[in-house]
Amino acid sequence: MLPRVKDVERIVVQIPFRDSVAKWFSISANHCQVIEVIRIITDDPDVVGYGETMIDYVAVSHSVTDEGVARIIGRPISDLMTDETLGAGVQMALYDAVGKATGMSVHQLLGKPMVRQWCPVSWWNMEAPPDVLAAEAKLALEAGYMAHKIKARPWFDIYEQVNQISKVTPIGYAIDIDWNCQLNQSANAVPVLAELSLQERVGLFEDPIARDDIVGQRAVRERASRPIATHFAEDLFVEQMRENAVDGYVVDGSINRVLKIGTLLATHNKGAFIQLCGSGITVALSLQLGAILSQAHWPYVSMVTSFKEDLLATPLTIKGGYAKVPDGPGLGIQVDDNALDRLRMKPPYKLQLPRRIYTFNVGDGRSKKYATVAQLWADTQIQGNMPHQHRGSSMEILDDDGSKSFDALFAQASKHPIWDVAGN
Repeated sequence: MLPRVKDVERIVVQIPFRDSVAKWFSISANHCQVIEVIRIITDDPDVVGYGETMIDYVAVSHSVTDEGVARIIGRPISDLMTDETLGAGVQMALYDAVGKATGMSVHQLLGKPMVRQWCPVSWWNMEAPPDVLAAEAKLALEAGYMAHKIKARPWFDIYEQVNQISKVTPIGYAIDIDWNCQLNQSANAVPVLAELSLQERVGLFEDPIARDDIVGQRAVRERASRPIATHFAEDLFVEQMRENAVDGYVVDGSINRVLKIGTLLATHNKGAFIQLCGSGITVALSLQLGAILSQAHWPYVSMVTSFKEDLLATPLTIKGGYAKVPDGPGLGIQVDDNALDRLRMKPPYKLQLPRRIYTFNVGDGRSKKYATVAQLWADTQIQGNMPHQHRGSSMEILDDDGSKSFDALFAQASKHPIWDVAGN
């Protein structure tokens, strides 16, 4: 008889970004520092399960709720472990607990044969200047990584970003580029991707254009010499297969969802990389899933490489671009409870960005100032008012210094972005 759930602890922590990238991650991902760790206590003192979710990143349908927690109290740990309505963190913790109680790894519990003992993994950076990304690539190599996912944005020179990373990395180091649909349409994307494809280290292109533009995706894929990836969406998959519009998918979500998609992609011979964001706890889950999903052969992505801490007592083993699948029971890791206590947050579990001015230097003598990132995205992706991947583009960030001049500039930029043309 497996142990029963005695208690569920919900521990919200803030894991700070590393100092060298904190400024740049805060542009679009500041909220990702806030993580809810689930600790399931059973009536067997030797069986404690761990899981986690990023509170403001995970889909609402996968969030942990008071109702979900109450539903498992007093129940055997195996009763509801496949129930994704409990929330991703609880489900993860239940699998971890069942594995520890039975002496089985999560990949064994999932009932599929193991296809790999080492999974490809990727270093991940948000948008940042070329020199910052080059410094990050050096760190990635030192840590055992051979793949690097970066965010391409109109306000940074993607060609120079790739150039500088290439200068400090060996042949075989892969740069995977994610636009989050910023190129908007195939007419914009094709020439950019064609030029980047000349760079030896460029790996794959993720979401260069709108995800539901399947005609455009096909046009891009037909002209690109690198794989095209997009986020998996049930309502688009059939047409994407019919049009042969993409080479593979970003796979995320609950354990059930990842398994379902991974199995489906195997029937169509489409590649995948697992993207589950969190600390080392979530990375361990990614590796357990990757161990049994044959199509998950593109480098997996997590945000752990950008944090100061991974919440693990013993780090995962990473060599030559691959992470070893933990072979212990459950997730195969030991969580650092001291780190949880040290990083614990107080309610309301929200991080507030300081007031800022974001200056988009186009690279042709023009610049434009914004008060919020939302303005910036609307101007570039939605309205298409700014050039796409212009050479020499860059971004400057001005934090609130408490001055009247900043107040006036911020008030003006809040009403509408401000153009500034050199020499005028």
